[in-house]
Amino acid sequence: MKINTLYLPGFSHRLSGRRSASAAEQLAGRALKLDGLAALVARFVPTSGFAGVGQRDRVFTPWITFCAFLGQVLQRGASCRDAVRRVQAWHLAAGTAVKVDGETGGYCQARGRLPLPVLRTAFDRLVQLCDTRARQADLWQGRTVKIVDGCGLSMPDTAANRKAFPYAGGQQNGCGFPTGQLVGLFSLATGHLVKFVVSSWKAHEAPLTRQLVGWVHQGEVLLADRAFSNWGLISLFQRKGVDVVMRLHQARKTGTGRVQWRKPQRQGPWEKNLWNELPQSLELRVVRFRVETPGFRTEHIAVVTTLLDETKYPNAAIAELFRLRWQVEINFRDIKTTLGLDVLRTQTPAMIDKEIQLQAIAYNLVRLLMLEAARQHDVPPTRLSFKGTVSTLRAFAHLFATSAHAATRRYEDLLAALACDPVPLRPDRSEPRAVKRRPKVYQLLTKPRRAMRVSKSRRQK
Repeated sequence: MKINTLYLPGFSHRLSGRRSASAAEQLAGRALKLDGLAALVARFVPTSGFAGVGQRDRVFTPWITFCAFLGQVLQRGASCRDAVRRVQAWHLAAGTAVKVDGETGGYCQARGRLPLPVLRTAFDRLVQLCDTRARQADLWQGRTVKIVDGCGLSMPDTAANRKAFPYAGGQQNGCGFPTGQLVGLFSLATGHLVKFVVSSWKAHEAPLTRQLVGWVHQGEVLLADRAFSNWGLISLFQRKGVDVVMRLHQARKTGTGRVQWRKPQRQGPWEKNLWNELPQSLELRVVRFRVETPGFRTEHIAVVTTLLDETKYPNAAIAELFRLRWQVEINFRDIKTTLGLDVLRTQTPAMIDKEIQLQAIAYNLVRLLMLEAARQHDVPPTRLSFKGTVSTLRAFAHLFATSAHAATRRYEDLLAALACDPVPLRPDRSEPRAVKRRPKVYQLLTKPRRAMRVSKSRRQK
């Protein structure tokens, strides 16, 4: 059928050509052909969010910088030089006329220009996708369970980092490292990171958790250790319609079964208006059980919960749910040990925030691939290896820098490779928390490195 233009009847609109794409859109499309990781990430994170960031025709566009930064995170210990060499290899393989300088200055400046809100939007997009991949079979009693816990962070010893993240207690000036903490909210069914808060090590985990209340929804269950077991936090979640299952704090003496907790007289760090809105007492339930699995540390555990129906939620079900709380420790091991969140690399608090955001994006990206493989091949997500998924992703990434049809086939091959190698099912496995390989004996820094001098006798040895 012939379609006429408005002002020139008889001429088809196809003769007018296509709308010229902006320079940012052209660069984003070029990046998808250069890097397989960029093409894979673009399946989940829209490139349009990076297209309007900066209008100059740079070698390190926001999208290329984001993908190079993400590649660094997915390979622990990768330096900025590794990222620059990767971009050089992309352009050489594609035969483009772009000349990439081998120095790292341009790339580091490009990382500094990445807007933090754009990274947060990418993180939120992955969270939404992970939420839709939860299987009904992985829910507890048909309910969504979220786990909250915290971990420590270490970062380079710079003046800017020390100002925002002071030394931990007992560290001498010049002999320690700035220390922070991250409180994260995870999904038990999918394992993905829902939301997180970063602060100095001096802040307590329970007040930081108040910033995560908005991401725990009515009808869900919050699972936590005893550091979060306080009257105000339990009351706040109960008011929102969220049930809690927490280990009883060691300082609280109470009975077993249904108990009444009265409102404390001191409001502490709570705002007066919010504190006055909370009820005068809480009706809770205390469940005590004994751990008899050989090799497990704790023998007696007391759990406090707002799940008062003992018929629907018997003591055995509460004990089994609290046992699943250990999954958050495995999640932190994946993000800290496998991805390197425990020791950060950047030199300023602003870049620390971006590095942590990229770590969270990388973690959820890997989790999303695990969930996709589990759903398509009917494998429980807990049987897939996080570290194995990271290795497989790095091995398959270069295959996606091709046509859309071929990339779809490669994506299916990637999911099949993830699903065909499940980890062994080893319930109640117990291993000693010890290492066999002895570290080398070196002197410890007792002064700043520039001020410390090795004695003559030490040099002779």
